[in-house]
Amino acid sequence: MVPLAFALTGGIACGKSMAEQAFRACGCRVLDVDETVRALESPGGRAVAPIAAAFGETMVTPEGAVDRKALGALVFADAAARARLEGIVLPMAREETAAWRAAARPGEISIFSAATLFEQGWDRGWDGTVCVLASRETQIRRMMEARGMTRAEAEARLAAQLPAEEKARRATWILQNDTDDPAALQAQVDALVAQWKTAFERQ
Repeated sequence: MVPLAFALTGGIACGKSMAEQAFRACGCRVLDVDETVRALESPGGRAVAPIAAAFGETMVTPEGAVDRKALGALVFADAAARARLEGIVLPMAREETAAWRAAARPGEISIFSAATLFEQGWDRGWDGTVCVLASRETQIRRMMEARGMTRAEAEARLAAQLPAEEKARRATWILQNDTDDPAALQAQVDALVAQWKTAFERQ
């Protein structure tokens, strides 16, 4: 049985991280691209030197890591700077992802997780895509409760991103996650993984 590989995404506060945990509980390999980028920007990471060359040594901490907070503030306000940063980090992240996927053993199911799956074109080349979806009101409530945002701040964050509904429209499968109950999401993931395994065995 050859390895299967799927991509996972979701809107802010929809529960993508919770879904990652659910897939791990099913025995799937999971890679979150944010973790890959953090590793690239950590002390000794491949992206540190090129980022310092592009944005200045002030963007590197005394420990030798990229100062993500300072760099984030810079690129958030400057589209050209953001594009320059993505030009450095994304090709490296794609290489790391390809190596991770190639390391899968026969019969394993791999889940690649990216919040900007469709925006960055990460959605191509998988056996299918999964979107964790919650209603807009649920997203706003969670951002206010968990992140201390005002309603206006939460709405502004949503307005700056691709709507969760659009991500769901493009995805192969949807995990509905409005209940705040990990067990409910786990049940959906269990059923989806079982469906994948059954479909593959019938081929």
